This record gives sequence, structure tokens and C-alpha cells, in this order.
Amino acid sequence: MLKAIGQCYSGLRAHQQMLDVTAHNLANVNTVAFKQEQVSFQELTYREIAERRLPRAGDPPSPPQSGRGTAVSSIIPSMEQGSLVSTGKFTNLAITGEGFFRVIRPDGSYAYTRSGNFSLDAEGNLTLPGGIRLDPVLQLKTRENEIDFATLTVSPEGIICAHTFTAGERNESNTLPLAGEEAQSSGVIKLGEITLYRFINPESLLHLGENLFSPSEASGPPVAGSPGDNGFGRLEEGFLENSNVDPARQITALIKGQRAMQSSSRAMITADELWALTMNIQS
Repeated sequence: MLKAIGQCYSGLRAHQQMLDVTAHNLANVNTVAFKQEQVSFQELTYREIAERRLPRAGDPPSPPQSGRGTAVSSIIPSMEQGSLVSTGKFTNLAITGEGFFRVIRPDGSYAYTRSGNFSLDAEGNLTLPGGIRLDPVLQLKTRENEIDFATLTVSPEGIICAHTFTAGERNESNTLPLAGEEAQSSGVIKLGEITLYRFINPESLLHLGENLFSPSEASGPPVAGSPGDNGFGRLEEGFLENSNVDPARQITALIKGQRAMQSSSRAMITADELWALTMNIQS
């Protein structure tokens, strides 16, 4: 009976973790670029059941075995891309395809994210809502008397450009990134360039919270590249990536986890009743 109770306990504990992950996914259904997590189970090692047997000739039969229950083997995020939603805000960016933004945390360390809901801070840097800055640091406020922030644009290749005040007044419709003498003559200034990063195994990235990830040994080191080159995704200005949480699938997982917990608890109650019955047998 103790073995049966232990097996039921392992099922209760494993499916409680499944419910926790499912609830976390549903809680972040509206979080920008959130990646839903998937739970995988594995059976625990078997034990041999000791039995008394009469001596017999020949090779002994395989000893009977009994399972020990189940456990959560892994919780892996799904890196499928979410749908895009238009915001019309020029500082909002979405990645269509592979890649992560690299941001600088307050302690100076790097982190990686798919969330592109940036805004300009007091120093003219693109930052996430928590104040975490996008790499590279722009510091546009040092040129606030030179450039017109209303004309700031980010091309699909990640080039950040803006017009000077005189150029913006002369030709406000010209927002394409230019280079060299043509850029200088039209008054378009290149302010920086966004680099994307990708990993060999992005599902093994470590969660830091706030939609941030950090590399692990299993994910491999980050590989840098320009948007649109060598398989990297392109940037969409004025769009945000929705979470990839499928509410229907999560509610189904919620029901399955609940029913599994009810089955395990009922089996535990049955084992306890049989144990009590055995202990109360009178000779």
C-alpha cells in the first residue's frame, strides 16, 4: 500500500506542476512576445518485486517489476512566432522570423528578448517599459537640436535614421534610410543600426523574467547578424508581436491536468482505505 500511495503522490505532484505552468501561460496571454511553455513527463525507474518461489531447474524467469510513478522531465518554451498587431508607434518593433533583440540590464549584463515595445527615455535611448535599454545605446538627446524626433524611422534592415530640422521641414515624406553623400544632401542622418541575435537551441535559453532570456550551455552562444541577412528575421516598425499562447490548447491542458490529479487523489484514497481495512482485520 505504501508503494501505491507513493506512486499517487508522484502523480499529484507532477500534475500540480503542469497546472502551474498552464496557469502561467494563460496569465500571460496578452503579454507582448510571450512564449508559452510545454510540460513533458517521464516515468520513474522501476523496482523489482521480491517474491518467494519454489526451487526450479533452468534459468530463473525475469523478476517482476513495479513502477514508481511519474515526474516532470522538462518545461520547454515554444519559440513559435506570435501574430503581429499594428500599433502605429514608430518605436514599436516586431521581428518576423528568427532573432532576438539584445538589451542591457541595470547591472550592465546582456539579456535577449523578442519583446519590441520600446519607447524613448530622457536620454533618447530605446528602452523597454522597465527601463532596460536596447543595445546599441543611441543617446539621441545629445543631438536634439539637430534632428527631428518626429521623423525617426527604423528600416526592415534595422537602420535607425532621422531628418534634420531643415530637411524635415523641406521634405517630410522622405523617410527612407540613405547613405553617404545622398544622405547628407537630403538631410537624412543615420543614428545607429540594430543587430539581431539567434541561438542554435533557443528552447534551452534561461528565463530571467520580464520576457528576458540568457544563454545557457544547451542553447549555445549568441550569433549576431543584421536583420534580413543569413536567415535572420526582418524588423517591422509600428508593430508588436503577440504572445503565442493558444487559449483553447491551454484550457484543454488545464482540464487534463485537473482530471489526472483527481484520478491520482482517488487512487490514493482507495489505497488508504484498503490499508485501513487490512489493519483492522480481526483474527
